[in-house]
Amino acid sequence: MTATADRPPLTRIVSLVAALGASAAMLALDPRQPPPPPRTGEVPLSVAYAGARVLDTPGTLPDGAAYTPLFFLDAGRSVGTAVSPGGADVRLLLRSGDVLRELRRLPQDQAGEFAGFASDGAELVWVELTSDADGAGRSRIWAARLDGGPARVVTEDTGAVMLFDKQGDLALHDGRVSWMADSGREGYSTLRTVPLAGGTPEVRELAGGYAISAWPWLVSESAADAGEVTATNVDSGRRFTVGVRPNELLTCSPSWCRSIVIGSTEASTVIELTRPEGAERVRTVSGAVASAVADVALLDRFEIYTRSSPVVTGSRLLLYDLSTRELVQVSDNAGRVVARGGVLWWSTGDNETLVWHTLDLREL
Repeated sequence: MTATADRPPLTRIVSLVAALGASAAMLALDPRQPPPPPRTGEVPLSVAYAGARVLDTPGTLPDGAAYTPLFFLDAGRSVGTAVSPGGADVRLLLRSGDVLRELRRLPQDQAGEFAGFASDGAELVWVELTSDADGAGRSRIWAARLDGGPARVVTEDTGAVMLFDKQGDLALHDGRVSWMADSGREGYSTLRTVPLAGGTPEVRELAGGYAISAWPWLVSESAADAGEVTATNVDSGRRFTVGVRPNELLTCSPSWCRSIVIGSTEASTVIELTRPEGAERVRTVSGAVASAVADVALLDRFEIYTRSSPVVTGSRLLLYDLSTRELVQVSDNAGRVVARGGVLWWSTGDNETLVWHTLDLREL
């Protein structure tokens, strides 16, 4: 017997190698394979999202007036305020580049304030707060079509409007607009709803204090050691509660709850997200950090944080993406930070150097 008698035929070896290669290729292409692990640390925005666009809006108008954006419809169109030439009035403007559309003009002595902006893509709504000569406060709900025409009053029967600096302060839905108001009774609040065309608001009294989350959900306002956060669907009647742990600040949406635990030092804050039923708990960020906006998990995907720094006067602006489990650095020196309806904006500089930067999260 020769030494080659124990070797497998060459054709078997070639077949085996080919089969193994084919199996490896199938595994590499198998969509059921788990995604690669997320990158660690703070990933630059340009690395995390190829082609991400940050647009800039100057902090002054062509006439030299300082401009403060209050709401962005998208990265290039904003609604904001500026004093009129001469300083007698405050203007509410819809701005696209250097193109301005005046929505409202109020005398400075009325201490006019505009808040609670919301849009469905066709209509823009907001709350207008003013004071009379005797100091009495008044509030109205206003609306304007984005394709043109004058702004109009939806209702003056607003009750004592409750504003939480959330994107649900006004909710546009089904051709109507809803908001929360103080009921005047301790332990109760009211949900008010009126058609965009105007009319008498429908008033619904609720036991407890609520803010509007993603319509039709209302969520109770959180406090440290409050016991529980309650969410109620005003259409279906569905309801759930989430317990609050000791030393925890808890805020919820219908999909996610944000847990903030502040440690013994300012650099030991821990922020986590979890599903309301307690599943899928994710530690998103820790250290000298804070949540930059009140709303939880914008678009059910993004958290917005700031990290303080002893080196710069501003803060590092961070974006946590729940779909990739990555922490993304958006800016290394942000001033004011706001997010509404899927658009994130922040400021840098001051006075003549003030610039507002916008990132449309819906494009990521």
